[in-house]
Amino acid sequence: MLERVITFKNYVSLGLGAMIGMGWVVFTGKWLEAGGPLGAVLGFVVGGMILIPVGKVYAELTPAIPVAGGELAFAYKAFGPNLAFVSAWLLALGYGIICPFETVAIGWLLEHIAPSLRTSALYTVGGAAISLSTILPGLAVGGLVMLLNWRGVKGSAKFQMVATFLMLVCTLVFTLVAFIKGNPANLMPLFASGQAGWMPAVVSILSVVVVVPFWMSGFDAIPQAAEESGKDLEPRKLGFAILVSILVAIGFYAVVILAVAASAPWQTSVRLDMPTSQVFENAFGYAWAAKLVLITAMLGLITSLNGFFLAATRILFSAGRGGLLPGWFAHLDAKHHTPTRAVLFVGFLSLIGPFVGKASLVSIVHVGSFAFVVAWFITCLCAIRLRKTASDLVRPYRVKRKSTLYLAAGVSLVLGLFFITPGSPEILVWPHEPILVGSWGLLGALLYLVRRRKDDLSKSERDRLVLGEYR
Repeated sequence: MLERVITFKNYVSLGLGAMIGMGWVVFTGKWLEAGGPLGAVLGFVVGGMILIPVGKVYAELTPAIPVAGGELAFAYKAFGPNLAFVSAWLLALGYGIICPFETVAIGWLLEHIAPSLRTSALYTVGGAAISLSTILPGLAVGGLVMLLNWRGVKGSAKFQMVATFLMLVCTLVFTLVAFIKGNPANLMPLFASGQAGWMPAVVSILSVVVVVPFWMSGFDAIPQAAEESGKDLEPRKLGFAILVSILVAIGFYAVVILAVAASAPWQTSVRLDMPTSQVFENAFGYAWAAKLVLITAMLGLITSLNGFFLAATRILFSAGRGGLLPGWFAHLDAKHHTPTRAVLFVGFLSLIGPFVGKASLVSIVHVGSFAFVVAWFITCLCAIRLRKTASDLVRPYRVKRKSTLYLAAGVSLVLGLFFITPGSPEILVWPHEPILVGSWGLLGALLYLVRRRKDDLSKSERDRLVLGEYR
């Protein structure tokens, strides 16, 4: 049995830490270039608020069916095992692919924090140099997160909360410096096009909105660990934790974008390799503030890795336990009450990252985003269906207007179409990104068919293992 020790604060830090990460250090310049200061801020505010209906769907379903695997259980109860597996395997792709993203970025970021540690290239992948100084830090942090998740969720959750708190404190310090020392004139023009009229402004905002789902994903890590909530935690608070993490993340991204734009003329700062940190040294001569930004980013990387690592292991564990993946994934350690074989699998994926290098980062962003929004769409359909087929299900948090569920489904569908519509700036890049998605799908289908052919679980037994008392 999984250990029931996670508190409300732990859940908020789990979702928020997973959502923030370190992309804001590398990509803030791209967001400013695409939208301008106000366009980028409104892009994240609009994109984040668009996700609120999706967050409300999760807030309703998570405390109603608080079992490991989250979306897998929702889809199983609403539509049965086939769609449950599709949802689970997509999330395993999304969570699993982000873990090597983080371990890749850790080494690259450490080289910027301490350039003296940089070593000569051993080889290149996609034009990006791979060296011991990029490999070893990723392996070390990946190994630490793997150990934390092996030894028990209590330690992992406490580590997540402390690291997230430190990250927010550091962010408060460097953004205050920017707002005190910066100049509002640096924000002009407010939109990327620099042209008057509402249409250029809308285009600037939408060019940022389309990338928000990836940077705001992570709130859906909370349902994966719902079965491990502390016995004193009110179920309704699981839903609140999801919504709180989304709202705080919106504020975080908006404040960071404004801080960077106010520090120096943004048309100049976007040309920097890492504008979020370099702008402090270039504009104010504050090398310490630039270092603090990078340290904050390192904390974000670690919290994101830990959050997604935990989520990935729980979705694989629940699929193995419920007969949708090989039972190997369902093994629980008798001492630590953790799914150690799922930890080994996700750990293996994580530790591959440093050997591939940063050339893979853009593809990971696209593929991970696609996997998340499709899983969100399935979850929204589950909420709609369960209102009809399980009307008597106790819902500690209930979305007041049913139209919100349909709105969430529509939002998820539109976001998903961005990745497959020709001409879209976010379309999956042929051939490697569709091949990656297809290969993952084929692997999953094979594992699913192998387990189902064993026919080692009756329907009632599978219901019990997937849904527990909520069957």
